[in-house]
Amino acid sequence: MFVNSALAGDIADQAVALGAKAVWFQLGVIDEAAYDRTRETGLQMVMDRSAGREIPRLGLRDIP
Repeated sequence: MFVNSALAGDIADQAVALGAKAVWFQLGVIDEAAYDRTRETGLQMVMDRSAGREIPRLGLRDIP
């Protein structure tokens, strides 16, 4: 998600409520409490990471 960190907690809570399987907050988006709440529900959670940097680093490719 590309959101302001101040909105991250609400977005994470909405993702949980909608039954998302994972939440990814982009580089610079940080909310430790939202991270903890989301992980407690069993969802995968990535915070403060750039997909553009992580995909090549992990040897993954974009899915069309």
